[in-house]
Amino acid sequence: MANGYMEDNIKILSKMKMFCSICEEEHDVELIEKEKETIIKGKKIKYKEKFYRCNKYEDENTFQSEELWNEGLINSINAYRSENNLLTSKEIKQIRNKYKITQLEMAKLLGVGDITVTRYETKQIQDEAHDKIMRLIDENALIALEYLEKNKENFKNGERYETIENNIKTVIFKETLSYLNKQEIEAKYVNYSEEKIENGNTILSINKTESIINYIALNYDNLYKVKLMKLLWYIDSVAYKENKKSITGLVYTHQKMGALPIAYDELLKLPSIKVEEELIDKENYSVCYHILPNENYKLKVDLTNKEKEICDRVISKFNKFTTKELVNYMHKEKAYIDTKLNEVINFSYAKFIDI
Repeated sequence: MANGYMEDNIKILSKMKMFCSICEEEHDVELIEKEKETIIKGKKIKYKEKFYRCNKYEDENTFQSEELWNEGLINSINAYRSENNLLTSKEIKQIRNKYKITQLEMAKLLGVGDITVTRYETKQIQDEAHDKIMRLIDENALIALEYLEKNKENFKNGERYETIENNIKTVIFKETLSYLNKQEIEAKYVNYSEEKIENGNTILSINKTESIINYIALNYDNLYKVKLMKLLWYIDSVAYKENKKSITGLVYTHQKMGALPIAYDELLKLPSIKVEEELIDKENYSVCYHILPNENYKLKVDLTNKEKEICDRVISKFNKFTTKELVNYMHKEKAYIDTKLNEVINFSYAKFIDI
């Protein structure tokens, strides 16, 4: 049975040989995932929990290790947090990682008890006041620096204090560059500040574009710059064909390698986009740009189910294409044939896309 198989609201994740506590024998058992319900603070919460399943019995045939039980408990607590607009344990950890600090150091920075952050990253639901402060220092590194200075006496090790201070200042510098980069992108789209056929009747959304790129990176094998730009065009074109509105608001132009969005270089410099340079010609220092999943970045805009479905269709269509094959495929599109170098490819051509 293939991994990921769905069966009556049960997802079979894998099969493994282990000691089964149901029949007290060693044999193949399935690792499954179920949707469960529980009550937390008077509210009914749905969450996912993993079990081992013994297929030798029809009833009462699942069991858990301590690790799976703890994971399920944390999943239920995080589901409660999400439904009540509180940071999840993963998101709290991401804030620490952003500033490269330990749980204890974050507690000292916030001016709370030593084990408070440790509890928040596991099984204790934070109060709204602490949640608000953590959100503030995540959204604005200057506020994180203010809290560090305010609670300086909590750091007896001056060297570590200076290290954390430098970490926060590095984030401030990056956020400044990110802000300037976004300003540069918006400047290049100043002529497309209204809904029109060139932008697919959608005003540019940098946040939505970041979400789309990260979604593609998470689900597309060996994603490189040229491929990414074509996939974006196909996704926006399919969306426009079906809804008369593109998703990102990007404006695409006719270039030698196919459709290319305006400000494509600046898009790859956005903080959420994880890009690695790979040297392909040492003598001429020629590089290619490998776009990787950035699972630690918290997206500001979620994709709708319909948007994900469109992305999945395009990814499925081109996932096995080489860069050359994808470029050649795009060159045969009427949108490319009927336009000239540097000319905007407007979305009237979307009706000819067949995906």
